[in-house]
Amino acid sequence: MRQVFENDSPILAMQPLLLPLIEMAEQRGVSSHKLLKGSRLFNEDLHQPNKRVSFKQVAQIFDNAQTLLSQDGVSFLVARHWLFSQPEAAFQALLNSRNLLDMSRVLQVRQAQIWPLMFFQSYRSANARHFVVNPAIAQVSAPCMEFMAEFLTAVIDQLCRWRFDMVSHLTVKLPYSQPKHVEQYQSHLQLQYHFSQPCFMVSVPTTYMYRPQTLALTSMRGFYLQQSKHAQAHVGFLQYVCSLLALNPKQSATELSECLGVSIATLKRKLKAHNTSLQVLKDQLQKQQAVIHISERGCSNEQVAQQLDYADVTNFRRNFKRWTGMTPSELRKLFG
Repeated sequence: MRQVFENDSPILAMQPLLLPLIEMAEQRGVSSHKLLKGSRLFNEDLHQPNKRVSFKQVAQIFDNAQTLLSQDGVSFLVARHWLFSQPEAAFQALLNSRNLLDMSRVLQVRQAQIWPLMFFQSYRSANARHFVVNPAIAQVSAPCMEFMAEFLTAVIDQLCRWRFDMVSHLTVKLPYSQPKHVEQYQSHLQLQYHFSQPCFMVSVPTTYMYRPQTLALTSMRGFYLQQSKHAQAHVGFLQYVCSLLALNPKQSATELSECLGVSIATLKRKLKAHNTSLQVLKDQLQKQQAVIHISERGCSNEQVAQQLDYADVTNFRRNFKRWTGMTPSELRKLFG
């Protein structure tokens, strides 16, 4: 089994994100004590160069930040600071990729080193490439998900402004309703964004996947990839379980527990500790595939049902309504 880290594994070096977040919060009158409340961390802990934290602690801080500071757009500001202060070899390989397609390939092999908190699954349609993004370690609260989505969206926006002249051609679909602080989106983002979507997804027209980076040095891409090859890289618990489900969507709890090398009871405890269940993860995978088939590929209900191995189209429609809160026809109208 791959090296997997869990919700409470103290393995993350998050100082490049958390220290700027704390400083920006204090500049806005929010003390570090309030921002770190519930995380069992103190400001001085994060000034220790070798300090490692768990995702559970990080998620609590993101939750606090979104509750206390969303009106100030701190998630967008921290993203900009983080993007321009990344020294890791894996990130330098990303910056020296030839184009967005090459970047996506670097992310596939070095994602755990670049951004271990979320992972993406890539899908194609006739005219675009779509990247569905999910938490990599554990399911999170709505405020935490909002913070992470804002942060990652801002990183993508800034990166494409910096390395390409095409940010307005990107579209991000966000899995929550329009927030009260929507003016922060208007102020910080140039890409297109839509709220109340079935899943968190970044879409790029296929032609723009090949637009070259003028600042890239492809020889350095290979150098940095090789340099980062032996760096410690663990994969998040949810990401690993989802990768197993992607290979065999119908596998039982018994089969999955055997893959993980644990008992069924332990598997259930682990899933609960990561705020999910096997059925929720299976539903998530099927929902996202169905959304891609319907909204991006223009498939009929019969075609999607066949792709997802449903014998009964009515049963598929019923499940789709349960997953998304809308019927397939309503989704088509939304994207029409």
